[in-house]
Amino acid sequence: MKNPALFYGAIVLAVLGLALGIYYALPGVHHVATFGSHPPNDPQPAHIALFIGLALIGVIVALVTRPKASGR
Repeated sequence: MKNPALFYGAIVLAVLGLALGIYYALPGVHHVATFGSHPPNDPQPAHIALFIGLALIGVIVALVTRPKASGR
């Protein structure tokens, strides 16, 4: 039996990951929690890769754990 909580949690992970990936890709916006060689107003490639990767993991988990159709 597939866990519906895991399915919905994966959807939330995918949506948040995509939203944060887009946020850290926007130039000219002050990005919180940034450090390193990139100024806070520049796109943060490491953060973009991290959050888009989490979004992809969320999509894959949601596809694997999706509930079966009850019609048939």
